[in-house]
Amino acid sequence: MKLSALNSLFVSQKKPRPQAVAFPASEPQDSVKLSAPKTLDAPPSRNPEVQVLGRFSSPRWAWTELLFDKDPNFKQANFGPRGNQRDPEIVAAFGSDKPHSGNVLLHYAGPPPAGVKKQPYPVVLVHGANKSGSFWYEESKQPLPEKLRAEGFDVYFVSFAHPHDDNFVWAEQLANSIERVKQLTGKDKVDLVAHSKGGSPARAYVSDMRQDWMTPYRGDVHRLVLVGAANGGLDTTFRHASSNLALLSESDSPLLNAPTSWESTRFMGVIPIDIRERSYSNEKGDCWPGQDQLLARWDSKYPIAYWEQDSYTTYHGGDGFVSSSKGIDHYIRQGGNYIQHLNEARIDPAVEVALLAGDNPNIPGIVNENTGPSDGLLFVDSALHMPSTSNVKATAVLHLNHKALVNDAEGQQWISDTLKLA
Repeated sequence: MKLSALNSLFVSQKKPRPQAVAFPASEPQDSVKLSAPKTLDAPPSRNPEVQVLGRFSSPRWAWTELLFDKDPNFKQANFGPRGNQRDPEIVAAFGSDKPHSGNVLLHYAGPPPAGVKKQPYPVVLVHGANKSGSFWYEESKQPLPEKLRAEGFDVYFVSFAHPHDDNFVWAEQLANSIERVKQLTGKDKVDLVAHSKGGSPARAYVSDMRQDWMTPYRGDVHRLVLVGAANGGLDTTFRHASSNLALLSESDSPLLNAPTSWESTRFMGVIPIDIRERSYSNEKGDCWPGQDQLLARWDSKYPIAYWEQDSYTTYHGGDGFVSSSKGIDHYIRQGGNYIQHLNEARIDPAVEVALLAGDNPNIPGIVNENTGPSDGLLFVDSALHMPSTSNVKATAVLHLNHKALVNDAEGQQWISDTLKLA
């Protein structure tokens, strides 16, 4: 895509967009558009404009830009009861706590300090499920963007509109964000650091695994660092039936913003209660459209937690004592066998891949994965899974949990060192 300056904002959209609200103050910014066809053979009528609608200063990082893609394939996704955006700065920049998926935020950490040798490629950080760009600044003595900036990197990071959106939607918004970073820096390539669910759209983009309306891979990623990414998929909420009890609580904690693997429960073991709107089911709203795409079976290697009530029917489908489930195979199919296709796709061999896994299953506040070596959320084997055709540059397993891989000093140093490998 080619970027060109515009004199005014695009306003004649079919769907209204949230008004951009400065936080704490708006700075003058020309609107720009990404105007090349998204597919190599796209006719002019399929040439959606992607525009920068505003730039907002930030008390934590340098600035935030709001990008909007008016392609009709972007929809207003449904948000779960705990799923709305909550960070005040993120909400203000989107103009809504439930933004349209045509929006994405691009954040800039700020220039490297004076006197520090500047690294050759800008870095784009990609957050995972149930997070936004503010994730990188949580619970860390030194946020990863600041760590990398201090070592000479220009650091950008995204906030996707929906915290559990379709991975194809995230992949397209990632492509838009990369194009904007290239325009801002004058570089023809970026490095990507993708955590957790963020690894799936990042891999899809560099593998040119896309739907026909999407941007083809443009050869603009130098190195892809996958941190705690579900490269081999995961089956956590199906293998741990007890996790559903926590997800069905009335707590408003965002830690519980995840789908149940049950479609109904039985009050007093007798009266069925329909909970499809809180499950992986897409029959009543589908508030987690990207989660079924991440599912894959691991029961042939690591037995499911049979000591938990309704464990067999939760995983394989059927009626248990207190629940009913369609089983993991049903939802793998509902997600289009995404993980299977992702691992059949070929990452561009020019992209250097690095894999970081954790083996400390101690994430506070959730049911931790303990039926095999894991970081508390997914198996080490999944995080290290990669097709043999991939150009793997580095791998490591650190004794850290899923989140600590990016906010602990040891994980951050590994990421920084890996980005600087010759």
